[in-house]
Amino acid sequence: MSKPFAFLLCPLVLIGTALKAAPEPTLADYPGDRKGALSFTFDDGFRHQVNNTLEIIEPLGIRGTFFLIPNLMDGPNQRAETITYEEARKLIAQGHEVGTHGTIGARLQDASEAVVRENVNGGWKLLKENTGVAPVSYAEPGGSNVVRRFPEVVRERHFFMRSGSHLPRAQMIGYGNTDRRTWTDEGARARIENLIEEGGWAIPIVHAIVEGWSPFKSKDEFRIHCEWIKSREADLWIAPMGEVGRYVFQREAAELTVHAQDNHSTVFSLSHSLQPKSVFNMPMTVVIPVQGVSEATARTQNDGPVLPVSIAPNKILVEVPVDGNPVRVQWR
Repeated sequence: MSKPFAFLLCPLVLIGTALKAAPEPTLADYPGDRKGALSFTFDDGFRHQVNNTLEIIEPLGIRGTFFLIPNLMDGPNQRAETITYEEARKLIAQGHEVGTHGTIGARLQDASEAVVRENVNGGWKLLKENTGVAPVSYAEPGGSNVVRRFPEVVRERHFFMRSGSHLPRAQMIGYGNTDRRTWTDEGARARIENLIEEGGWAIPIVHAIVEGWSPFKSKDEFRIHCEWIKSREADLWIAPMGEVGRYVFQREAAELTVHAQDNHSTVFSLSHSLQPKSVFNMPMTVVIPVQGVSEATARTQNDGPVLPVSIAPNKILVEVPVDGNPVRVQWR
């Protein structure tokens, strides 16, 4: 009785193999298929605080976003304690981001739409003219509620606003100590770990390392925390706010279209409708779930450029331009 049973089983196994689905490519939440993201933001641009910050994050290879007050860097309100435009250009050259964080004599809480537009867009204009790079990120002065009251004004020149729910999956985290907040390394780590598990984006807000508003207990306290952040880099994408913003906005708007696939190759295209393309032009990670791969190649069709590929356990990762051109990935 055992032989007929074995005979009947073999065709079923073969049929199951033949009908096995080809691997379906998906878009990664963050580059390298990391689980979460983190963007350090540093406010105000006072020279001693910028220098204290760079002393800690530069050796670790961490790049952040520095929100500057251009009104204090130029013109009649210029202050000696703020960094210069030359120093701002150096920050950009080192891979950091410079964003707008304007203020004026009148409280922005009480300012009209016209005054807010003059302040926000005027600050953007000063930074663009004096650094050569148009800011894409904006952080409002504390308590001003500019983004809530006049979001369309901020969006005239900026794409990413560090406020409320304007950034997908983002959570702002106040760093340092004030009369109303006691920051701890342990507490911040717990919040970041939770965000990693949730696929979120942590945005620490830092004003002072030491000797300023909302400082840490010491440089070493902040350094130890940054060393831990760096140790989580396999799961956590650490990048400036504008860089992460580009990716997540594209992720929310992207269309991944599969044109053909089998067990050893796939052809797909990736596109989005965001404008302007000069800003939203960041390559994105496409994940192909496949096991036992020893070699893989990817390139745009019709002899287009070869694309970066990496092989990880149970998947292939391809860095794909978001231009709608078909991409062929092959593996064995």
